[in-house]
Amino acid sequence: MSTLKQRMQDRLKEWQSDLEQLQVQFNLGKKEAAEEFEKQKIRLQHWLEEQQAEVKEEFGEARAELKEEYDELLAKLKKSKTAAAENLAEQQAAFGSTLDNLQAKAKKAAEEEKAGSAEAASSLQDRLMRFRAQMDVLAANAKSEASEEYEEAREEAQKRIAELKKKTTEWQSEAKEEWKELQEDFEKAFGKWKSYFK
Repeated sequence: MSTLKQRMQDRLKEWQSDLEQLQVQFNLGKKEAAEEFEKQKIRLQHWLEEQQAEVKEEFGEARAELKEEYDELLAKLKKSKTAAAENLAEQQAAFGSTLDNLQAKAKKAAEEEKAGSAEAASSLQDRLMRFRAQMDVLAANAKSEASEEYEEAREEAQKRIAELKKKTTEWQSEAKEEWKELQEDFEKAFGKWKSYFK
């Protein structure tokens, strides 16, 4: 079982990777955005399939509600046609509503459940949010003409993504330092206690 520190490090690395992907996705053309949207659907489907066992095991009382939305999203992904610029907005809307519902249920489960379930639900919510952001960006880029408002929003989003990437790097460093400090404190305390246990 991985340590809390390792899980947080892994999560921050995932965030960094997804933020980097978002930066790239903001600059894709129509055709490339449609192709990447299709790849994102496949990634989401594979991830959902890999996580099915966890959903069955981890989510106490919220399990039934989560499972229903989870299965609906997986079914939509499996039945969806290949994404093209012409049908991308339609697909994004269909997946988006189910992603939103699943994310809302995961958030509720994170707030209501016991520690293990809360962590799993928070992780699920987090990952779904990142998938949703990438799919929204790709769908917007695939539109035939980007509006002036979209261009402004894209520039602002790219600046914000750069800030978030910087924060994740800082948080990784801080988490590493705090964990190291905690370990040192424990070693000192345990060193003092050892003499009592002899």
